[in-house]
Amino acid sequence: MNVSSRHVISSLKKGWSVRKSGASRATRTFELKEDAIAYARELAIKEHVDLYIHRNDGTVSHKDSYSSDSRQAKAHK
Repeated sequence: MNVSSRHVISSLKKGWSVRKSGASRATRTFELKEDAIAYARELAIKEHVDLYIHRNDGTVSHKDSYSSDSRQAKAHK
C-alpha cells in the first residue's frame, strides 16, 4: 500500500502551496490559504490520504484523514 499525504504549507515566495509528502516541488500554489485547503482536500479525498494543514511557522494546525483505513475505523465505532 502506498501511504502518502497532502500538505498545505506557506510558500517561500508568496501565498500557500499544496504538496504531496516527500515532494520537492509544489503541486500548485495559491494566494489564499482557504483556496489551497479546498484544492488539497479534493486531492486528499480522491487519493484517500491524510491532509495536513500547516501554520506560517510550519507546525501542523489541523489534520484530516481521508484514507480508507480511517473510514473503516469510524464505521466500526
